[in-house]
Formats: sequence, C-alpha cells, structure tokens
Amino acid sequence: MVTSKHSYTPKRYLTLWLYALHMTNPYRLPTSVTPHRYELEIWPDLFGTTFEGSVAIEVVMTEALSEIVLHAVDLDIQRAWVVLDHDETNNRVPATAVLDPELERVTLSLAETLPAGAATLHLRFTGTFNEQLVGLYQSRFSIDEDDGSSTEHTLAVTQFESTHARRCFPCFDEPAFKATFAITLTVPQDLLAVSNSAEVLREELDGGLARITFADTMVMSTYLVAFVIGPLQATPTRMVEGMNGPIPLRVIYPPGSDHLCEFALEVAEAGLKFFENYYGIPYPGDKVDLVAVPDFAFGAMENLGCITFREVLLLVDPNEATQPELHNVCDVINHELAHMWFGDLVTMEWWNGIWLNEAFATFMEVSATDAFRPDWKVWTSFGLARAAAFDTDALHSTRPIEFEVVSPAEAEAMFDILTYQKGASVVRMLEQYLGSEVFRTGITGYLEQHAYGMTETADLWDALEAASGEPVRRIMESWIFRGGHPLVTVENTATGLRLSQERFSYQADSLESSSSAESSSAEAEPWPTPMVISTKTAADGATTEHRLLLEHAVELDLGGPAAVVQANPGGNGFFRVNLSESLRTSLATDPTATSIEFFVLLDDTWAGFLANRVSAEELEGLLRVLCISESDPAVWRRISSVLSELHRLGGEGRATHNRELIQELCDQSLKRVESFLGTPQQDKDEDHGRAEELRGVLFSLLGGLGEDEELRLSARQLWQLDSIDASLRSAAIEVLAMSATAQEHAQLTQAWRDSTTPQDELRFLSALIDTNDPELFAQVLDLARTEVRTQNAPYLLRRAISHRHLGEQGWEFVRSHFLELTERFPSSSLPRMLEGIRSITSRSQAQQVAQFLDDNSIPSGELVLKQHRERMWVNVEAAERVRS
Repeated sequence: MVTSKHSYTPKRYLTLWLYALHMTNPYRLPTSVTPHRYELEIWPDLFGTTFEGSVAIEVVMTEALSEIVLHAVDLDIQRAWVVLDHDETNNRVPATAVLDPELERVTLSLAETLPAGAATLHLRFTGTFNEQLVGLYQSRFSIDEDDGSSTEHTLAVTQFESTHARRCFPCFDEPAFKATFAITLTVPQDLLAVSNSAEVLREELDGGLARITFADTMVMSTYLVAFVIGPLQATPTRMVEGMNGPIPLRVIYPPGSDHLCEFALEVAEAGLKFFENYYGIPYPGDKVDLVAVPDFAFGAMENLGCITFREVLLLVDPNEATQPELHNVCDVINHELAHMWFGDLVTMEWWNGIWLNEAFATFMEVSATDAFRPDWKVWTSFGLARAAAFDTDALHSTRPIEFEVVSPAEAEAMFDILTYQKGASVVRMLEQYLGSEVFRTGITGYLEQHAYGMTETADLWDALEAASGEPVRRIMESWIFRGGHPLVTVENTATGLRLSQERFSYQADSLESSSSAESSSAEAEPWPTPMVISTKTAADGATTEHRLLLEHAVELDLGGPAAVVQANPGGNGFFRVNLSESLRTSLATDPTATSIEFFVLLDDTWAGFLANRVSAEELEGLLRVLCISESDPAVWRRISSVLSELHRLGGEGRATHNRELIQELCDQSLKRVESFLGTPQQDKDEDHGRAEELRGVLFSLLGGLGEDEELRLSARQLWQLDSIDASLRSAAIEVLAMSATAQEHAQLTQAWRDSTTPQDELRFLSALIDTNDPELFAQVLDLARTEVRTQNAPYLLRRAISHRHLGEQGWEFVRSHFLELTERFPSSSLPRMLEGIRSITSRSQAQQVAQFLDDNSIPSGELVLKQHRERMWVNVEAAERVRS
C-alpha cells in the first residue's frame, strides 16, 4: 500500500483490496450466507466443567448452497439442521457438521441443495469451560464466613473479543456479520444472571432452576455478546437522565463489595451524559450493567449493556485509593462507555480497523475524565501513556497503526500500545489541528451516517474532511499506514527559525532486524505534521503563534532569532522535538510554560539521550532546572522514571552519583510540599490533594532509590496507619518493600492475602516482588505459579524480570518454567510478561535472552516480542555508553 504524502489509497481501491483479501483469507467466511438474528440458549454446569447450548440463526442465502460454513472451535456439535422460511411444512433438512480446528470453522454439509432465500440454521452443541479466560470460562472467588472458614464460589463469564464467541456457540464470528441476539440462560434460581439487554421473562423450572430470557439486542457483532452468571449482587438501579428517557444503571459485584461501588456509579452517570451530549446521539442500549469479574484477562470489555471489568478497575474506595488509582477507574469506565457508540453502534468491517475503535475510545476516555475531574489535569497524565507509545514507535520493529490482519492470532495482537496510545495521540493531534468543535461535528456526522452498520477507517476521514475542508484523508493515511514518527528539529537563524523533520529512531541500524531498500525509502518520506508553534523573540516578550502543516523544511521569519520556542504546545503533536541546549534551557525556565509542556520537554530530552543525541550532563542539567519549581505530580512521575532508568543504566559504578543526584533533586521539593501540607487549612481543596499526591511520589523516590534512612524509618511506622492519606501510605509500602526484613516481608504477604480492596491487593503484591532479598524473591516467584491469579501473575513476573538487582533471577525463573507458564496464563498476557526484558542492561544476559526466545515461541504477540527484544538492545547500548 502506498503511504507517501503524494499518493494514498482511494476508497474505491481500498474497498477492492479488502474484498480481495476477504476472498483469499482462509480464516474469513464466505459471504453467501448472512445472519440476521440469533436465538441462543445456554445451560451451564457451574459446578462442573461443561455447558450445553442451542442456537437458531436466521440467515439469508444469496445463492443455492449444498453446504454452509460458520465458526466454531472447542465445541462438540451434536445435531444440526436447516429449515427454509418459505417451507410451510417446516421440513428439516439434516446437516452433517465437520469441524476444522485449525481454521476454527465448522462446515454443515446439507442433505440436499437449498435454494437462495431465507432460512434458519439450528445447532445443538456442548462445550468445556475455557481455562485461559476467553470464550465462556469460570471465575472463582472466596468469601470468609463468620466461623473463620472460607467458601469458594464460581461464576460463568464470557470474553468474546476478538474471535472467541466461536468457543461458546457456533456463529458467524466476524465484525461485519452483525445481527440481533435473543439470549436465554437456564441457571440455578439463587444465582444472578445478566446479559446485554434487560431481563424480560423468568420461568421457574424443576430442580431449582430458572430459565431467564433477555430482550433482543440491537444489531451488533458477535464479539459484543456477553453474559455473566453467579452468586453476585447488584446495586439499586440508578436511573440516568438520557436523551430517549432514563437509562438504568447498576454495578454488579461479588458479595461484600457493596461499599466499593458508589464511585463507579458516579463516573458512569457523568460519562453517559457526557457522551450523549458529545455525540448528539442517544445511548443505543436499554440498560448499563458494570460487572466486576474476579478473573479477567483484559482491563475491561465494551459488551453492549453488560460491560465487564477487572475488579481493580471498577470497585474502589475513594478514601483509601490514590488519585492515580481513582483516575484509572475513571478512565476505564469512560473508555468502555465511549465504545457504546464508537465500536458497538458503528463497527469496523474487519480487525485491521480495530485500532480506530480503541484509539478513539482512549481519546474520548481522557476527554470525559477531564470533564468529570478537571482538577486532575488528565491531559498532563496522558503524557505518561503517550511516552510509552513513543518508546515503542522509536524502534525499527514498530508497525503501522493499521495493518493487514489475517488470522485470529493477528487480530489478538492488535491490542497493543500502538493501537491504544499512539492511535489516541494521533487522533488528539488531528482534533487540535482541526479545532474541537469542527472535529466533533465530523464525528457526529460519521456516527449518524453509519449507525448500526460497518465502516472502514477512510469513512471517518471523509466525514472529518467534509466537516473541516482540510485534507484529512491525506494527512491521516500518512500516519496510520506507516510506522514511526518524526523528529522535528528547530534551529535559530538570523531572521527566525528553521524547521525540518526526519524519522526518529533509537538506533541507526536495528540489532534485531535488517532494513530493506523499500523501508529506507519509506523512512525518507516526510509526515504531513500538523503544528502550532509558539515563539518569543525576547524571554519576557509577547508570544506569537504559527500554524503550519510541516512536510519539507521551512523557515519562519520572526524578525530575528527566537529566545523561546514551544514547538509542541500542550503536547498535542505526536512528534519529537529537537532543540539546542540554549533553547531547551530557555523553555525550561519560561514562566508561561505549562506542566504538560515541561513533561514533553523532559520526555523528548530523555528520548534524545537514549538515541545518543543528548549527553547525560545535558539531561541532568535539565532535571535540575525543572525540579526547582515544578510541582505537578504527573511531571514528577516522569522525573522519577527518568531518574530510575538513569540509576539502572549507570550500574554500580555510578550508583553513588545517581543516589546523590536523587537526594539533591528531591530533598528540597519534599520539604516544600511538607511545609505546604503542614499549614492549617479550613478545607482540603484540589491543591491540597495534588500536594499529597506529589509528596507520595517524592517520598517513594527519595526513600527508595535515594536510600534516605530517615524516610525508610518513617515508612516502617507509616504503612499500617489508616490516618494518613492514600498516596503517602502507598509510598511507605513501596519504600518498606525494598529493605523489608523477613518478618516485615511476612507481614506484607499477610496484608496481601487479607486485602479488602482490589487496589490494596495489587499494591501489596507489587511490594512483595520488590524485595532485595534473593530468598524472599524466590518465594514470591513461586506464588506466581500457585496462589496469584492468572490475570495478575504475568505482570508480577514482568516486574520480577525488570528488578534492578534480582532481574537475572526473575528471568531464570521464567526461562525454567516457560512451558508451564505459557500453558497456564492467558495467551494475550504473555507478551506483557516478557516486556520485562526491556530493562536488561547486561550484554551477556541480553544474548542469552535472545537465544532463548529464538528457540521458544509464544501463541500470539510475535511482533510485540520483537519490539521487546529491540528495546532491550537499546538499553544495553545506552548502559554501555553511560558506564564508559
């Protein structure tokens, strides 16, 4: 596909390309049969390992057929037949089912050739609950009884995105095959059952069972079908004022968590109102249930009306959680609600377009959270996610945001940082360039035009182009069909500024891949880069704004050299900026610059350091300037991560220097914030809350890497106090974990087991693996194989591999148990576990890791793993430079 600025793929050619891809892709179904309505009934055995089901699928056949192909995997098809709609005798045409496990399809060979027209497919089937948290699976939780015993309970839960509905029932499991779904569940009477739409009928059956029927859904894709069954409880229904009348809203939760639901209800109510107002379109479902699931491989899932979540991202006590934890809950709820329109109502035609669903929902989550809590300054915090996307996109092994998807494994691999964070950053850049109201008008037009239908990415660009008059398609296709991003170099001239761009990369030549002539040619092509530049010709002078679409080098006439240049105001552009040291310093001391702009300046400088464009001395100089006056917690988190990585790269030879640098930068800032917090205040306003958050960041950094003995002693006293704010308590736990004695580590272990909130459970689990004692470290590693939930264990091992002192021990554990871990953990989480190798700084260890990964593959995430390996070598080379 051509992606240069002069030539892009016109929509008619793109459509033909997609059609040709469909016809040649063995994983795609024929289009000669299209579904319109499913009647699905499931009988799960929650106390066993199996389920039974039946499905009647109303279809239209566009030609005479002797066989029908649909999706099914891990199912036993017991009976299948077809009834023609025009057959008044209701004559059944028997069918023989032949499963193809490799292509995850079932072929129904018909006893006779059927004419074109409407028909209903009938299938009876059985299946086994999936053990990797996809399809239909079991989730378990325990409740402590009054007598001290513990009772285990079981749920049946679905997770169908991307291609796992076929593991629960035979279906046309592609996004484009939209249909309505009438779902019926037969379950024990004392259990709660929820699905996509409202319950309309409950019939009591013999044997203590109930047959529950739900209303027909709107037209939607199979990956959005959902149901959850188990001994759960529901909050009282909250009726949210909506455009078409009240919207019923509930939180569904395990018993004992009712006190953790109110915050989610507040966020969701505000979110529903925000999105109806933004889109100008009523909520498309008949109710909203937010369901907390104890075992969940992903963060959350946007099933229409039945949104499923990890407990930690839904259930929270605002009085015990840190602000970032509340922020995460808010973001995830808003992300999934945004999908109700962008993804559920309007859906991508195939998985290559999933990036737009997720990128737009990520962009909208930040917008909605910003409206809900403007005091959180969430666009500054978004810089952390944006920085992580930059980090991967600076690799030779990055990928285009949108690329060809063929198999289910490739569809699953689309759910990565480039889809979410880079995609959202590019969408944000476009919104700021077009103007927020023009952008919003285009979005509403797109949703109205394609409601209940399917789209290709170009359909959105066309809608925005119609609303704005700007060449949106040309701009955006240059960004989404090509990996990487530009480095914009800003240079002073005698009369103003010269701007030029090149591709930014950490390494001139990748150690993990070779570059072809074609890729080199693509790298030479410029990006059409929307920019808004602010300049001053004197440090205390007036600011002038310049808007341009940078492609080739340009010069701006300012009447003289610039004193201050902000080339990426608000951090809205997805590009790096290369400033001279003098321009960097003038920007760092500019009193009109915002926290997000300081964040971007530091992030760009750190990237320049990794790419060997900026020296360690220049980086440390910038840190000293920023730390004097900056008080935004998000900026300090980036400062903390830079100092942490500098500490890692420097090794033992620079440990004393780096420790003293941390003490120098943090000590006075901590004293200032403690002085502020010690001042009597009538009301704890937003400044007080942000000051508490900042104190937590500084306490953790200074007491941890800074090895401040006074703070380490304080941590031992503070971590069990309920009277202190959540940020300080969390920091005290982090600091204690690094130097905990065996007795203290045992206390932390018990605190993890006794956690009363999902946030505390993860907080203490992370603390356990931060120990510097090899024996205690080994004990925690073993917990990953036994006691830690499979949804959390891969992330625990990622943290273990990246441990500053015991990382080699963590890697050896993963290497020696690799087969066991890959069989036990959800396949989607394995690339996340191996992300820990990015932190390796030893060349010999990196070589061992590379050899092991050459010899051992994982089910999905091949490209992500390649990116981890290349980033590992970036770290190794940077460490060798620093240590030399």
